[in-house]
Amino acid sequence: MMPENEGSVQENSDQQSQESILEQARQKIRQQKEEVVPHNILEDLPLPESRRKLTIEIAQEDWERRLDELFEEFRRSATIEGFRKGKAPVKLLQRRFMKEAREELAERILPPILQKYAEAKKTVIYGKPVLTDQQYESGKAPRLTLEIEVKPEIDPVGYESVEVEVEEVVVPPDAVDANLERLRQENAYLEEVQEPANSDDDVVVVDILAVGKDGKTLDRRSDVSLQIGVPQSAQLPDAVREALKGKAAGETIELDASTPDGTPAHYTVNVKSVKKLRIPELDDEFAKDLGQENLAALRAHVEARIREQVEEEKKDRAFNAVVAELVKKVEFDVPPSLKAQVEQDLMKRDLTHLYMTGRMPQHARGLSREEYRQRISDDADQRVKGYLLLDAIGIKENIEATEEDIQAALEARAKAEGRKPLAVRAALEKRREWDSFVEEVRFEKIRNFVLSKAKIRWVPPKQSEQPAEA
Repeated sequence: MMPENEGSVQENSDQQSQESILEQARQKIRQQKEEVVPHNILEDLPLPESRRKLTIEIAQEDWERRLDELFEEFRRSATIEGFRKGKAPVKLLQRRFMKEAREELAERILPPILQKYAEAKKTVIYGKPVLTDQQYESGKAPRLTLEIEVKPEIDPVGYESVEVEVEEVVVPPDAVDANLERLRQENAYLEEVQEPANSDDDVVVVDILAVGKDGKTLDRRSDVSLQIGVPQSAQLPDAVREALKGKAAGETIELDASTPDGTPAHYTVNVKSVKKLRIPELDDEFAKDLGQENLAALRAHVEARIREQVEEEKKDRAFNAVVAELVKKVEFDVPPSLKAQVEQDLMKRDLTHLYMTGRMPQHARGLSREEYRQRISDDADQRVKGYLLLDAIGIKENIEATEEDIQAALEARAKAEGRKPLAVRAALEKRREWDSFVEEVRFEKIRNFVLSKAKIRWVPPKQSEQPAEA
């Protein structure tokens, strides 16, 4: 007699086997290059949010042939109870897998069809198509209905004579000195000394042994570096860190304290070395270490860099103001998947800032969760509209990235990275980023074109604005 749960176990096993069969066949199929199958687009209707509804009829003969080929792939990989591998009858597989096979076949043939559609319509399809209906009738060509997101049709206007007001960039009077001090801090180093550790910036290198009340070792580490002024540095109790203040190399401390997880322990810590933070003097030697002839040359270099940053900031402010004004002049829907991707990128940017600095960016501080999400949504909407509008201007004005433009941008990037142009290009192509690089060059040309047409009036910043550090 079969055990009570054996039937369910067998059923689960059969289901897993069927899923495995299907996945093996899918993997083989996806490796094959797919050509465009004969088809007719019976319906092409506009929908809100820059979407379109397509009804596509697939040639019956081609559909059935490809379906037979798909089941043959299934059969070769199938391990069905009662049959040797690859010997299961096709009709049995059709009864079990027809729904999945049709979905798989549709997934295979639609991408080339949609690529041809996009090329014919001179548009771009965003996101993943959504199959909303499938009609299969005996003796008739199958029909697939789907929804796609496409680049909206935009007729840009007003960019030839747009006028905007932009706030001036304010540079603090002490910007040069502040940047020189920042360079000093960035080039600080640790120097081993024979003095005791008495400054919050001091670093001690220690051997640690922590033993519990039962005599078991809870923590044993060697050559551990910890900063005196940083709470819970090196995952040690603050009591241990405080006890190390004033200690020099060769000294040992012993005390009772709780481990980070709250377990009582007896700590023995041997100080192996003490290192003090040294900040270089602002002199000619420091300037030479940074590749400048002397301190005067370093100061001149910093001043020039600040001027470059100010010009870049002014250009960014003017461009953002111009795009914001142009977006008001043209109404069009934003593809949801494109906006969603930009929202994710913006949130990742903010999270990276939080991780690196311990604080959210200025624009996100003081906002509730709902307010923050709304701000991200609005920002993403504006960015996507700006991108699509600029692309439309570029198309209307026939602005393309020439070989000379691309080469100049490549050489500039190579110089900034200290590499050869060929090496930079090879790296971009290896990462499949070359097309994106070329598109960036094109967009920079569009950006410069739009700015050249704009009338910009610079105005003093609002009283509440603080001077920006260059």
